[in-house]
Amino acid sequence: MNPSSVLGGAAALAVLELDAASIGTFLLSRPFVVGPLIGWARGDAWSGAALGAAFEALTLAELPLGGRLDLSACVAAGTAAWLGCGSPGISLPAAFLAGLAAGWIQARVERRLRGTRGALARGAEQALRDGRAPCLGARLAAALSAQAAATFAVCAASLAVGAAVLPSAWAALPEGVRVGASSAFFAAPWIGVGGLAATLGRRA
Repeated sequence: MNPSSVLGGAAALAVLELDAASIGTFLLSRPFVVGPLIGWARGDAWSGAALGAAFEALTLAELPLGGRLDLSACVAAGTAAWLGCGSPGISLPAAFLAGLAAGWIQARVERRLRGTRGALARGAEQALRDGRAPCLGARLAAALSAQAAATFAVCAASLAVGAAVLPSAWAALPEGVRVGASSAFFAAPWIGVGGLAATLGRRA
């Protein structure tokens, strides 16, 4: 495992994920962009695209059972693509599971960060009421810096642990578990399409 590659991948995902934090909303954080992009950087754009498509489908709309997956789509797709497209011994289904775990963790980190952003907004309102400058630029920079730092930490840990542990852990799993995980990966786009169809049907 190359530490510089881990740090570079984590930094790239931290920057891309800022799009989801409303820095521009250019869709750069969507899995259908993140997957192929990270896969291309790792030398396998097609596998990255397959993983991106799976996470895009799963997070595009509410699923028929259980509701929408509560995970960061960008971190999930990026982590899966980095692991599945560049690390020998890590299959796409194994990388898919690792992406789900990383995206789940990031979603909960993001939930805590939203609370701090709310405090920043309340501080700006109080400054206006007191007749002081709200310093919106500084507050926004602080919020985005905290978002990027948290995403970088989650991604760096996920990539490092995944690259070190996943090959042996995947091989040690019972055959039935590996087959089930593979089936879940290949079924993900169809599950997502079903969820989208159900959502559109309710709104029709």
